Amino acid sequence: MPKTDRLLKSGFYAGLILLLISLAACRPADEQQPAENLVELDSMAYRYPKYIYNVVNNLIKQNQLTSYDRAYAGLILSIAADNMGRTLPSDSLISATVDVFAQRSDYTPNNYVRALIYQGITRFHTGISDNRAYLPIKEALTLSELSRLDPKTRQKACYYLGVIHTKNNNVSQAHEYFRQAYVIAENLKDSVILFKTCREMYWNRMKALDFLTARTLLETLQSFSNANKEQIRDIRNAEALYYNSNKRYRTALKIDYNLLRTDIQNKDSNALLADYYRISDNYKYLNQPDSALHYGELATRNIRDTTFYLNYYYYLNVAELASQMKNWDKSTAAYQQVYRLMNKTINNQLNTQILELERKYDLASAENRAMKLKNNNIILQLVLIILTMGLIITLLIFRNRSRLQKEQEKSLQQEKKILEQKQLIAEANEKQMMLDKQLAERKLVEKQFVIPIYRQISQRNNAIKNFLLDLQSNSHIAKNPQILQKIETEYHDFVQTTNISEPQFLTDELFSGLTGISSEESRLFNESERMMMAFMATGSDNQQMATLMNTSVESIRVRKSKLKKKMLENKVKIPEKMETEG
Repeated sequence: MPKTDRLLKSGFYAGLILLLISLAACRPADEQQPAENLVELDSMAYRYPKYIYNVVNNLIKQNQLTSYDRAYAGLILSIAADNMGRTLPSDSLISATVDVFAQRSDYTPNNYVRALIYQGITRFHTGISDNRAYLPIKEALTLSELSRLDPKTRQKACYYLGVIHTKNNNVSQAHEYFRQAYVIAENLKDSVILFKTCREMYWNRMKALDFLTARTLLETLQSFSNANKEQIRDIRNAEALYYNSNKRYRTALKIDYNLLRTDIQNKDSNALLADYYRISDNYKYLNQPDSALHYGELATRNIRDTTFYLNYYYYLNVAELASQMKNWDKSTAAYQQVYRLMNKTINNQLNTQILELERKYDLASAENRAMKLKNNNIILQLVLIILTMGLIITLLIFRNRSRLQKEQEKSLQQEKKILEQKQLIAEANEKQMMLDKQLAERKLVEKQFVIPIYRQISQRNNAIKNFLLDLQSNSHIAKNPQILQKIETEYHDFVQTTNISEPQFLTDELFSGLTGISSEESRLFNESERMMMAFMATGSDNQQMATLMNTSVESIRVRKSKLKKKMLENKVKIPEKMETEG
């Protein structure tokens, strides 16, 4: 440790010792305000919880504080314990604090509100998760409008209300409180409480089968760049559950095996218990009962907290797997453990009832009532029936969860099919539009070819008509051989000048656009053949072609036959319209 750090730490300890010495003196019983040094300790409870816890705990043990200062010290001790992750043995100290502050709320309303919050928090940590933990925190938030409650304490109140609701399967209410806690944590810019709140929100959404929101929260957890080892483990656990819930069991197994290797090295029995159970669960869904049974048994061997009331679930897993594999010896032994632990759970519940009676009545009366409860078989049977019903309800919940998951998957598949159909329709529409565009472009090309030709034919017909009119109007034409000769010459020149010549109308670009034949292939054919191919590509019949090309229909048939033969010999693809033409 650097010298500067050692000096700072020494100075901090020295300050705490001075505080301890100054607070050791007894104060007058009628004093209305807390000791100034207690106020200073209160201000440091968040930053140095471990050190403050030790100092305040020693003060309380000396038993030299006034009733008010003892109550205040109880509040500080509860704050420090929660921030260092320590559980107080009971709620007696913080409950006494609440009682004192309730009588002095006109002097210290903020302390009374905080005491109520930490009364609920302490009760939760001691295993109480019903209204006895919920109501003090809820009341505190209601009263907090009258006091200037600091954001960190308000965040804790919302966070623990979310935790308590989750414990009681009120996932919707829990999510709302977690959301409020998350907003406050963001404003505080405290990465530790932000991570913790985001983690609980994730587990809440997984419990609600809201996998979409859970995935977003998981990505947020993964984005914490400065995560410590404990936080990284939380992330891996979250990933494993996410993949397991989404039936990606092999991916979940890979993560669980990585966690297992680390926990074996650290010899962490509690972590190993969870690892083995999750691995067993994944193998069960992968239809590998032998592996599932192996890791299920390893889970039961790593149970260290024998007082945990849900230990029988681990043995129930082994019993069901062994029964599936027809290993009746293992199955029977496991079921015996389930029965034993369930009875132990019943007795623990009875003992809890006894303790509650002891808080309300004198000890002798409580003991009498406890004896009556223990000796009353009807009550015991009722408890067994209730537990059995609880198991049935739990199984029904899991079954309903599976059904809801299947419905979600079915809904997603339907949505996927609808999207695929829409995509196919869009592609078909796009393809049709392209075909329509190509057809329009072809029609335009055909017009560019045919219209000039028809214009030329019209000019030729007009010229012929005028020529014939001239002949008709000339009465001496038959008497004059020179005139007849002139007529023949003029007609010959007319035919030559009005012939539909290929270069005039049919450019290389236009020819390729009509026939689909490349410029290189078009050189295999003469002008007349190219013209005929163009007419055929535009769908002209034999009569039209004969008219346009100044020949007979029979000549057209012969020429078409020769042309197709030539195209086949030169391996030139015949356009579709030319294929169908006779």
